[in-house]
Amino acid sequence: MLLWKLLRKNIVAGQLAGYVAATLLGLTIVLLSLQFYNDLQPVFSAKEGVFARDYLVVSKKVSLLKTLKISSTEFSKNEMAEVQSQPFVKRMAGFTAATFRVYASTAISGKVANFGTMLFFESVPDTFLDINSTDWKWNRNANFIPIIIPRSYLTLYNFGFAPSQGLPQLSEKTIGLLNMNIELSGNGKDAIFQSRIVGFTDRINSILVPQEFMDWANAEFGTGSAQPSRVIIEPHNVTDPKLGEYFAAHQYEIANDKASAGQASSFLRTLILIVMGVGIIITLLALGLMLLSINLLIQKNHTKIENLSLMGFSTEKIAKPYQYLVVILNVVILLIALVLVNYFRGQYTASFNTSIHIDDGNLAWNYILWGVYIVVALSAINIGWIYMKVKEIRK
Repeated sequence: MLLWKLLRKNIVAGQLAGYVAATLLGLTIVLLSLQFYNDLQPVFSAKEGVFARDYLVVSKKVSLLKTLKISSTEFSKNEMAEVQSQPFVKRMAGFTAATFRVYASTAISGKVANFGTMLFFESVPDTFLDINSTDWKWNRNANFIPIIIPRSYLTLYNFGFAPSQGLPQLSEKTIGLLNMNIELSGNGKDAIFQSRIVGFTDRINSILVPQEFMDWANAEFGTGSAQPSRVIIEPHNVTDPKLGEYFAAHQYEIANDKASAGQASSFLRTLILIVMGVGIIITLLALGLMLLSINLLIQKNHTKIENLSLMGFSTEKIAKPYQYLVVILNVVILLIALVLVNYFRGQYTASFNTSIHIDDGNLAWNYILWGVYIVVALSAINIGWIYMKVKEIRK
């Protein structure tokens, strides 16, 4: 206490306040960026939604020549291999189309005893799907076909077809309970299966059945083999300019706006990193300010430190009051930063939950650990700097 009373007289409150304000700002930005990124991780890695993992459904442009069947919209094996070999392609698969006739019928309401329509089926490997359903499996011994349809189809039915025909609107859960009869015919054979919609996709605009069923049905009822007319691609980076250049050069089209969604996801990630970088820079500048302030403070107490040294006080004892001051300031800064991060998280969670679901319980304890790491590092640098400067004077 005696040393503290002796050495504190030349402390400039304004310099300490500047250090606290700058470090608090930088640390809050860094920790808030870490928490924000952690909150969006489920959205980035989700199988559904705007920021879902990037998948592109690619097809050839339909031209007059293709309409007249002078050229084909199908991808040949060589074309598939060429696309697969591109550096921006992580993995890909072709759509398998049904080469048999499909007719679906069901009873929707009392007004319509037998509502039926011609359908088409396609399939892709399960690893490219964006649903998790225990019903998405086909058993050859069971007379049941699980079906996945685009979520947009249900929207069109509910707000377009159903009102005009006096039919009831259906929720996803309700339509999942609706049983259908599926009649397959071709190759001189026919069969009737039970079916039900087991999921909805935002990724693929097609009526999907399990790949295993499609392979069997094409062999059983198919009228011939066909090359895929569409492929689904998972790129390494959807914002890669080579990707767009390659598709444009080969007159390939990308379904929906998945490329734009991928760019938005990439932009948001980059923006978070930039903001975090700004926070780190501010924190480093605050550290520089504190080191400069410590240097000036010790120089002002040059004579006192020399006298204390002559009286037998060690470097460690002389440096301790300044070191304690720095540690206490950094701990206070950390506690205030954690409170601010929690407050701002509550603000953006309430704002974003209308469009993007953020789990309120998804508080990242690792951001607290990062705060502790940063404060420990700042304190260690300050403690070492103080010790070094005091030791220089004692020499």
